Amino acid sequence: MSDSTISDADKIRNKRLAKLGGSGGSNSSPLPENGTANTPSATSPPPQQSINSPKPTSPPPTSAQPNPFSQLGMKAPSSPSAAPRINIRPAAPQKRESDGTARPRSRQNGAESIETWEDRTLSSVFRISLKPDATKDVHGHPLHFAASLHDDLTEEKKPLLLSTSVLDQAITEAATDAGQPLEYLLSCWKRVARQFRGMKNSNAEDPKYNVVKEARRLCMSYCIFAATMPEMFGRESSEENPLARHLLVDPENDLGICHEFLAEAVSRFSEDDTVKDALVGAVEQLSRDLAQLSMNDNYQPYILALRNLVRYPALVEAMTSAPSFVPPDIAAPALETDTLLGPFFRLSPLQPEVALNYFSSPKTRDKAYINNSQKALRMSLQTHQEELFDIVNCIVKTAKGPRERLLDWFAAAVNANHKRRAMRVDPKQVSTDGFMINVTVCLDRLCEPFMDVSFSKIDKIDVDYLRRSPRVSIQDETKINADQKTSDDFYAQEAGGVNNFISEAFFLTVAAHHYGPEAAGAKLGQLQKEVKHMERETEKFETERHKFVNNAMQLQRFDIMVKKYKDEIDRIHCLILSTQGVLLDELSQTRSMQFMRYVIVWLLRLASGQSLPKETLRLPLPDHQPDAFKCLPEYFLEDIVGNFKFITRNMPQIITPTQCEEIVTICITFLRSSEYIKSPYLKSGLVTILFHGVWPYYANTRGVLGDVLNGSPFANKHLLHALMKFYIEAESTGTHTQFFDKFNIRYEIFQVIKCIWVSNLYRENLVKEAAINTDFFVRFVNLLLNDATFVLDESFSSFIKIHELTAELRDTPTGAMEEAVRKEKEELLADSKSRAKSYMGLTTETVAMLKLFTEALADAFTMPEIVQRLADMLDYNLDALTGPKQSNLKVEHPEEYGFNPRQMLADIVDVYINLSQKTSFHVAIARDGRSYKPSNFTKATEIMQRYSLKSPDELHKWRALISSIAAAKEADEQADQDLGEIPEEFEDPLMATLMSDPVVLPSSKAVIDRSTIRSHLLSDPTDPFNRVPLKIEDVVPATELRERIEAFRASKRGRSGVGGAVADGGAAAAAAATEAMDTTPG
Repeated sequence: MSDSTISDADKIRNKRLAKLGGSGGSNSSPLPENGTANTPSATSPPPQQSINSPKPTSPPPTSAQPNPFSQLGMKAPSSPSAAPRINIRPAAPQKRESDGTARPRSRQNGAESIETWEDRTLSSVFRISLKPDATKDVHGHPLHFAASLHDDLTEEKKPLLLSTSVLDQAITEAATDAGQPLEYLLSCWKRVARQFRGMKNSNAEDPKYNVVKEARRLCMSYCIFAATMPEMFGRESSEENPLARHLLVDPENDLGICHEFLAEAVSRFSEDDTVKDALVGAVEQLSRDLAQLSMNDNYQPYILALRNLVRYPALVEAMTSAPSFVPPDIAAPALETDTLLGPFFRLSPLQPEVALNYFSSPKTRDKAYINNSQKALRMSLQTHQEELFDIVNCIVKTAKGPRERLLDWFAAAVNANHKRRAMRVDPKQVSTDGFMINVTVCLDRLCEPFMDVSFSKIDKIDVDYLRRSPRVSIQDETKINADQKTSDDFYAQEAGGVNNFISEAFFLTVAAHHYGPEAAGAKLGQLQKEVKHMERETEKFETERHKFVNNAMQLQRFDIMVKKYKDEIDRIHCLILSTQGVLLDELSQTRSMQFMRYVIVWLLRLASGQSLPKETLRLPLPDHQPDAFKCLPEYFLEDIVGNFKFITRNMPQIITPTQCEEIVTICITFLRSSEYIKSPYLKSGLVTILFHGVWPYYANTRGVLGDVLNGSPFANKHLLHALMKFYIEAESTGTHTQFFDKFNIRYEIFQVIKCIWVSNLYRENLVKEAAINTDFFVRFVNLLLNDATFVLDESFSSFIKIHELTAELRDTPTGAMEEAVRKEKEELLADSKSRAKSYMGLTTETVAMLKLFTEALADAFTMPEIVQRLADMLDYNLDALTGPKQSNLKVEHPEEYGFNPRQMLADIVDVYINLSQKTSFHVAIARDGRSYKPSNFTKATEIMQRYSLKSPDELHKWRALISSIAAAKEADEQADQDLGEIPEEFEDPLMATLMSDPVVLPSSKAVIDRSTIRSHLLSDPTDPFNRVPLKIEDVVPATELRERIEAFRASKRGRSGVGGAVADGGAAAAAAATEAMDTTPG
């Protein structure tokens, strides 16, 4: 191979290797003198001191050996410039052509002849002697006596000198005698390669140069013979590829395979398939052997070997073209063991035996030990992933063919693992977490070149990729907002054009995140639940030990089972700690977030039709949803939600300000235009991201997203409406757990609102929202009241139950209550405590929200359809806290439940004070015939004064409110007396009060007051008389009846005089509130 055919990079590398190897084998490992006795046979593993390679536990499959005589070195040169071929011939040597001149021996004091130089050089390189008494060379290395060649030359009366013409016979004889032909020939190659490097600058006509060049060619050919046809040297064929174990040895070692060997072998690919098959087979053998190892073993030589091999484009082409690279229809578990790259990606700290090694006896370890172990684990994994990416990157850069086949392999890994996101995952049917995470990290790295800060290449991500025979299979995936038929019809319309690499990498990486890290995170949550359950069951199991104390055999079996359970618990704990260590890797999560930024911007571009990020996003999104967006797999948004939920909760410190803005933008966008997303789970996930984002961490009291939520004009304009809209939607999520889901969602919404409430801009926007979208805001207020009523009632009911059960269990002697009954009551008490703790947290937040909103928008809470329900709820809870039954709420250690009765009373009083200036509120309290008791207000005043719960100014407002309520009560009672008997046709059929604005319901034809039906429709969108769906816009004003009612009022008012006019003030105020709502704060 001439210099002209070598790239500049290879020339530089050759020069470096020449400098390293020119001194002559200081790192070599000479073969033992007795090759047969001390060198391992071809059918047994080499000794550890020769080749240090791990041995697989099971033999690889056998493969038929091709006939090397028809494939290796036997063709005649196709041109005069072609290199000569190996000529295998019988034992009798061919006669050398004579140049007609005698070949004198070199004299001691004369110049050395070319023949003598040739003999000395070849003897030194191949360590062959034609003299029986020459057993060692000048360096003390043993020489192989070529007896057969010696006899042939003696018989032909030719000089006993080695030359290239008899070298093939000499090599065959020496390699056969060596015991390990390939090891012998590889050491010869190292010596001849060093010799050849030293003559690189020689003249091509120099006979010495040609001698070494021919010796080098023959040595390589016989190395291939030894690897592919060991029978030629009297050895039996092995099931293992003999080159594989030499690839694991240091290339500078005599038994290793160096760069020059590989370069020469690869150069013969085009003329000899045997060489290609031998090297590809060696790589496959490495892969099979590595499949038996884990990170606990010596796996690094395998990685280094593959990294060296992928530097040769022709070899990469051959490797990726092999059937083992991407076998058709391969199962997910087999991807890790039966594909060429699988075993390399399989290595991970998440392998069970590796996790046990990092976290032995996990329950006894302190936090510092676990943190150090996780850091060590991450360092090992980062190094391994860097090496994997180096391999992948070399394949990608080789040529289009290998790059396409590599993408096929990645697609196979993704498509075969759809079951990793199933509700119940069978580990035997899917690839492991470690494998999929390594795949995802490498794909993230492949995307880095086009993920620049300015999003300059985002246009190259073609959404039509999914309609152009994509590698990624999405047929069985749930779509963002389309049913299966709509999706199938859309993707049946194939798009023209060709998919580019950027689109391929982008869509593969999104899918890999879904089935890789996101699936691993879901599994982590399942493992944590599983181990808690197992620990509880083990504790219960151990309490039964006393039953077997008298039976030694059963006791032994019992102890064995307990140990088995505890060992399994330790194993799961190790896996949990290992998974946490991997997922909390800041480097990989930073790369992941960088990729998710592109997914966010790309999704928003697609949904909005705007050229983001050059333009400012406008909300709400268009009414018409693009089909390409609707038919995208749901995991595009699910990956974003899962990724940022994990990061904002566990490692918010790695989020940059720019990423914060993009996170906030996508959350607000799809909560504001929630109709674009079908899954309520995904929308609740967006709320959770914001919720985690406002959690305090370190010195940041407003969380990682707090500053953006308060300072971003986009957030100031749209966030509050988006949160209130989803607060309303959460009433019905469509799942069997929707009742509890809505409280969790609303709790998180409350926390976000509390974070932004410090901004006056949000308060101003809330006032505008209430004025512009009155119906929308009333629905929100109604649900807020529903929640407050429910959670307060549940909390207080739980405390009453706790109070009663505690007293009963404490006061009843042990023997007076049956054990089963006591146990049942104890379980009921534990359940009540749990419910009280959960509901009390919701109660505190709901009442806090009520305080904030009533302070800002008192008018909205005193509208006719709202005010009476609000007054009834406040009076009921005031009675519970200050009335005769307040002692029922006394429980032991109320702080355990987050219950502070005084603070609760103070918060409820704040709501009263916030609405104290509204006449309709006074009237509503006065009309509460169930819970309004003046004594409760008096008692509340005493408590607040005694414990200094309110300032003097607030107490003054409270007393003024009490007086106003009393006056309203008196006036209302007088009005009832003045009205006397109300005609039945004028009474509201549900509230039994005089109607002020009667309307007719279209389906049932029932007549009802407008405020009553509005209040009903807020919670139930049906006609209350026949359950037919109904909207407030559908009701018909009963104008004639209203006029008669007004005439009736006027007649009664005229007879009652001034007092009647005063008494009717509450009704007039309520009617006025229906006409128009004052939007001024307070």
